[in-house]
Amino acid sequence: MNIEQRTEELIRAAGERMLGYHQLEVTSKGRHGDYVTQADRAVQEMLMEGLAGLYPEASFMAEEKENASLTDGPAFIIDPIDGTTNFFRFREASVISVGLTVGKKAREGWIYHPYRRQMYHAVRGQGAFRDGERLRVSQVPAENALVYLGTASYYEELMSLTGLSALRLLPRIADFRRTGSCALELCDIAEGKAEALFEWRLSPWDYCAGTLLVEEAGGRCADILRGEVTFSGPIPLLAANGASFEKLLQWLRQVHEEWRSGEETGCPARQD
Repeated sequence: MNIEQRTEELIRAAGERMLGYHQLEVTSKGRHGDYVTQADRAVQEMLMEGLAGLYPEASFMAEEKENASLTDGPAFIIDPIDGTTNFFRFREASVISVGLTVGKKAREGWIYHPYRRQMYHAVRGQGAFRDGERLRVSQVPAENALVYLGTASYYEELMSLTGLSALRLLPRIADFRRTGSCALELCDIAEGKAEALFEWRLSPWDYCAGTLLVEEAGGRCADILRGEVTFSGPIPLLAANGASFEKLLQWLRQVHEEWRSGEETGCPARQD
């Protein structure tokens, strides 16, 4: 068994541990709607210990730990349970996300859906797959797009921007969707089940593996305001198929400018 197979085996085993928790201790992390359970911590510890054995030279960035700066060396960026609220509400829409960066660029990514026993995997330059089946984004244009709306509910300062974004985009697209798991939504884009996702602040463990999956499936990803996707800290993220990416990026930048202008003047954003 090679190292890639052993990595996948470890992530699948972590998924089984995740599903083994039925009596959950839910703790607030101090922000609105931001929670952690003992399962998050246990799965993260299992992944970090196992990956350290397989990749002794790697460092780690993970949601449930204090993190140092991302280095140029191999680094795993881990979300042990993406969709924690879904998890403790037993909605069966939570996944494990593991991304590997080298030189601060995404090199490889795994997203495991333990409820469906589905493994999503991408390697830079080698394509995106679900259990060995090649994935491709849709060719649906922005005007007919299903767009995942990330609500950034942890950040009260972004709620008005999120609301304005929904108001401005809804008449221009087919509709919005929301699962509560960014990584799961990125899988859907890679599979062509939806066209795009945006959220005004996401952390690297939310999107590291998933953005690589989308790109390797033929899509595009960007920091909405600065362009290149980076993994050193939170960014405003857009991920989309090629047919809708440019228009959505333009529309979101226009919304941000409108919102920012309203904040600078002390007046509410326009409602025309």
